[in-house]
Amino acid sequence: MKILRFDTCTSTNDVLKGEQGDLTVAVAQEQTAGRGQRGNTWISDRGKNLLFSILVTPEQLSAGDAFVLSQGIALSVCRTVMHYIPEGRVSIKWPNDIYVGWRKICGILIENDLQGRCVKRSIIGCGINVNQMSFPDGLAAPATSLLIESGKEKSCETVLKEVTDEFARIYADICAGHYGQIRERYHEHLLFRGRQARYEDKEGEFDGVISHVENDGHLIIKDAEGGLRRYAFKEIKLKL
Repeated sequence: MKILRFDTCTSTNDVLKGEQGDLTVAVAQEQTAGRGQRGNTWISDRGKNLLFSILVTPEQLSAGDAFVLSQGIALSVCRTVMHYIPEGRVSIKWPNDIYVGWRKICGILIENDLQGRCVKRSIIGCGINVNQMSFPDGLAAPATSLLIESGKEKSCETVLKEVTDEFARIYADICAGHYGQIRERYHEHLLFRGRQARYEDKEGEFDGVISHVENDGHLIIKDAEGGLRRYAFKEIKLKL
């Protein structure tokens, strides 16, 4: 991988918009305009956490299968976090946040450029909380870090290498068209899959169980009456 290092930048996703080259990585000590999902700002203490993005240019990935990139990076981060935190506590909250228990340890923001029916390029941005000990009130989700959960400081460089090595292996499978095992493992780590939880959609709150995630990323939930409800991103919220 080609790795570009920055002391400060607006966001690592922004930096890669002018770059070329498959598997190019941008990593920064600080972002002045870090972005999260749903238009949220990603907040991180300078030098404490891992802030990076990966540019990929898959040649044969259809737009309908683009969600496998989201599944691939989520799995890569999930597996890496599990190296430091006991198995069973780490999970993927649909579509791609990484949680330890009920607290968020990683956010992922993916920006795809399409060409016809295929993905021309994708920028995959990640923020992993590594050595930060406290977080501001009012965050969209309670936050945690590897230091808080393990009691030991970690090297951001080591975590970066572990995540990117994991992703490179998964990305090779994506480029080869081998999506099945990626999707299966993603489901294995999915938060609340097969367990009843409280959700909220535009009609109000309801109890339901995650059935599965479709190949294009839609979430399928079975409600208390046995009906199947289908949701795109931002159409439903998990009530933790």
